[in-house]
Amino acid sequence: MGADADGGEDDTSLERGEGLTGLVLAVLAGVLATVWWGFAGLGTENFGSDCAFHFGGSGPRAEHCHEVNDRAEAWLPLLVLGAWGCAAAGVVPRLRYAASVCAVTCLALAVALGVHAMAVSSP
Repeated sequence: MGADADGGEDDTSLERGEGLTGLVLAVLAGVLATVWWGFAGLGTENFGSDCAFHFGGSGPRAEHCHEVNDRAEAWLPLLVLGAWGCAAAGVVPRLRYAASVCAVTCLALAVALGVHAMAVSSP
């Protein structure tokens, strides 16, 4: 908020969070997290079903592959849910900035988790 020359409030300035940019960013992060969940599932052959094919039924590399893929399978839906929950909080004007940061953080964590799962699953 700014003050004009006579010390009154300036009606032309926007308060933090009144714009739709934060809400749009949060919804976009929710959409991207949802799409990434599908890509990560495809990239890991449904979260680890190719671990046995590439690394055999047992051994340290096969175990690690299954552990990482199980972690991705468990956490990716929660991160997608978190991104959408943050986007829903963006409906409140004063929470839009925090909602966009929250949703983008969920997206970044989902991408890191999915990339790790795909890297471990590849031979």
